[in-house]
Amino acid sequence: MRTVLTDSAKASRSELHAIVVPAGARPKLPADAPASATWSSDFADKSGSRLLVRGNGGKRWLLLRVSTAAKATAEEVRQAAGHARLTAEELEKTTVSVDLGLLKNDAALAQAAAEGAGMAGYDMGVCKSDRKKTKVKKIQIAGAGSAKAAKAAVKSGMMGAEANLATRELQNLPANILNPKEFSKRARKVCNSSPKLSCKVLGEKKMAELGMGSLLGVSQGAKNEAQLIHMVYKPARKAKGKIAVVGKGLTFDTGGISLKPPGKMEDMKFDMSGGAAVLGIFHALAKGADCPYEVHGIIGAVENMPGSNAQRPGDIVTAMNGMTIEVHNTDAEGRLVLADCLTYTARKIKPERIIDMATLTGAAIHALGHLNSAVIGTDQKMIDKLKSVGEGTGETMWQLPITEDYRDLTRGRYADLQNIYNPGQGAGTIAGACFLSFFIDDVPWTHLDIAATAWEGPSRSYMSAGGRGVMARNVLEILRD
Repeated sequence: MRTVLTDSAKASRSELHAIVVPAGARPKLPADAPASATWSSDFADKSGSRLLVRGNGGKRWLLLRVSTAAKATAEEVRQAAGHARLTAEELEKTTVSVDLGLLKNDAALAQAAAEGAGMAGYDMGVCKSDRKKTKVKKIQIAGAGSAKAAKAAVKSGMMGAEANLATRELQNLPANILNPKEFSKRARKVCNSSPKLSCKVLGEKKMAELGMGSLLGVSQGAKNEAQLIHMVYKPARKAKGKIAVVGKGLTFDTGGISLKPPGKMEDMKFDMSGGAAVLGIFHALAKGADCPYEVHGIIGAVENMPGSNAQRPGDIVTAMNGMTIEVHNTDAEGRLVLADCLTYTARKIKPERIIDMATLTGAAIHALGHLNSAVIGTDQKMIDKLKSVGEGTGETMWQLPITEDYRDLTRGRYADLQNIYNPGQGAGTIAGACFLSFFIDDVPWTHLDIAATAWEGPSRSYMSAGGRGVMARNVLEILRD
C-alpha cells in the first residue's frame, strides 16, 4: 500500500475523491460533477454526516463532515479517512484521495488522514479461504500543502498504520499457529528484512542459565518451549539514546492450574497483544519509520497450560534478579513472565528507559472499561508524553498510582514477593504494576496495561473487530520524536 502527499485530487473511474468538509462550509465540486442543487440538501451540516455523489463515467465524490475548521480534531479526520477507504473498497476503486483543502493546514490532520485510510479495510479473517483482498492500492492525501512537515506527517501516518496492521495480524492468529517458536520465527523474518535490525532468541536452556525461574515456571506445563525474543534497531546515524520496549507474549493463557472459566476462553489467544505491539513497531521500523534512537524490543513468548508438570498455587520460584516469588494464582502469570523480561532488559541492555505493554489484568476493565488503557510507572515524563500522544492517536490512557503502601501489599509471607494481593485488597491493576516494579532496578519505567483495550473498544471506521493493535502507534510516535 502506497500513501503519498499530493497537491490535488480528481475523481475518475479508478479514483474516489473524498472531501473532508468542516461544519458551516459548502463544498464546491468540479464542473463535471452533478449540480449542487441535486445533492446539497442531502448533506447535513453535522459532524459525521456523509454523502456519496455519483457522476458520469464512474466518477464519485464522497463528502465527509467534521467540526468547524477551527475545531476539527485528528480523530474526526481519522474517522473520515477510514470511511473514505471503506467506500473506495466497496466501489472497487484502486485509489482513494482524502482532500483536506477545506481544513486548517495542520500536519497532525494529515497524519491522522493517512492513519485512518491506511488502517481501514482490514479483514480479521486470517484463516478464511475467501478472505477479502483490498482493492485500494494507493492512498493520496491532498490539500495539506507540500511543506516538509506535511510530508513527514503523511509518512508517519503511513508507518503508524503499518505498525497497527502488523500487530492486528499477529493478534488474530490462533494459538495453534502462533506458538512461541512461530512468534520468534516471525520476529526473525521482520529483522532479516532490514540491515538496521537484528534478532536473537533465547530458548529455555539459555534462560535457565540466566536464572529466569519466574518465566520458566509459567512455561513448565506447556509442550511448546518458551522463547525470549530480543530485537535491536540501530539508526543510520549516531543514536540519540537507548530505549527498550517490552511485551508480554502469552500465546495462549488457560490460567494454568488456576483455570479460567470456559466462557470466551478462546479470546485468550489475545494475551500476546503486548508482544504483538512490540513486533508491530519493529515491522514499521523495518519499513523505514523514522527513529533516531537505538531501540531494543523484548518479547516473552510463553504458553500457560495446565499440564502434568504445570506450576501449582503455592509454588515458590526464583527470578533472574534473585528475588523469590510465592505463586498464589497461576493465572497471574503475565507478571511472572515480565519480571524476568524486565530484569533481562535492565541488566543486559541497560537502556535509558523502559516501556512495557501487557494484557496484564482483567481488573483494568473494572477500573477503566474499554475506553482507556492503564498507565503506571516511575517515569513521569514518559507517562505524560504517552498520555499526550494518546489524545492525538485516539488511543487514550489513564494514570493509576504506585506508592510504597501499594508495593508493600505485594510482599510475600513465605517468599520475598507474592504474585497477587491477598483477597479483599482490590486494586488488581495496581497490584500487577507494583509487582513489576521490583524488577526494573533503577531504570525509568512505564507500564501500559492494555487488557481492557487490546481487543475490545468502541467501533470506529478504521477499526474492525478482533485485535485492535493498541499502543503500536503510540509507542512508534514516541520513538519518532
